[in-house]
Amino acid sequence: MEKIYIFCDSAGDIPREEVERYGIDIVPEHITHAGHSFREYYDMTPQQYWDLLESSDEIPTTAQVMPTLALECYERARAAGCTHVVGVMINAAGSGGYQSCGIARAMFYEKYGEDMRIELIDSESYTYIYGRVVVDMCRMRDAGDAFDDIVRIARSRLARSEAILGVYTLKHLKKSGRISGGAAFMGEALGLKPVSLVCAGKVDVIDKARGEKNLIPKVLSHVAKRVAQPEKQTAILLYGKIAPEKLDQIERALLEDLHFAAVHRTPIGISVTTNTGPQSFAVAYHGEQRPVS
Repeated sequence: MEKIYIFCDSAGDIPREEVERYGIDIVPEHITHAGHSFREYYDMTPQQYWDLLESSDEIPTTAQVMPTLALECYERARAAGCTHVVGVMINAAGSGGYQSCGIARAMFYEKYGEDMRIELIDSESYTYIYGRVVVDMCRMRDAGDAFDDIVRIARSRLARSEAILGVYTLKHLKKSGRISGGAAFMGEALGLKPVSLVCAGKVDVIDKARGEKNLIPKVLSHVAKRVAQPEKQTAILLYGKIAPEKLDQIERALLEDLHFAAVHRTPIGISVTTNTGPQSFAVAYHGEQRPVS
């Protein structure tokens, strides 16, 4: 009989109540700032991190999941008598966490043998865009679904997951080196707000809104173009330090204009806001099916 253990790196931004409800093992990334090291999820909330970003000129650095921490996760699964383990990690093209977990798997098999199967999934995505798929996997496990079916469905859902990201200020994109100082200066002078597509392991600027008031409509227009059957899915509203009335405006539009069945709000965590800054938001949804990796 299969006993399935599910884990995710902290960059999946799974809300604490869901982590506790489903017993998800969160393997942390680390943040270093002003000589101090913090574990994402365990030592700092997204809201605390947003305040840190706004109050400091120093750019925090993030470090991928270390193989030793992933190995400890596998050993917890073994101690719990699990037969199967599956983990989902942040986009491997932008972080080494997936590779670290692979190294840890080889270490585990060398130490304990291969009686416990360990499956690793590169989400090719960020934040709760993939974190919600991990929660879906837990629900399938608890409903009695087989391990291979859970992995197959998770890969399929990840291959449909994408988001449109809006950023209100270029300050943090400049600080993180994502854009040049000259581009930031011109963008701010012209009041340009970038709109990006997060899809298939890439974050590409696909449009620009002129002026703050036009950013939300611009993001929603791109969601409307790309979403598949919104009436059958829940939109994920990912938010940073955004005014509540703006979040209400976005949610109303998603329900009334784009006809999503429901909207789930959750804060954006450290891995994304390190680059975008806290003045950002995104709408995640399922688009057309892409090839499953």
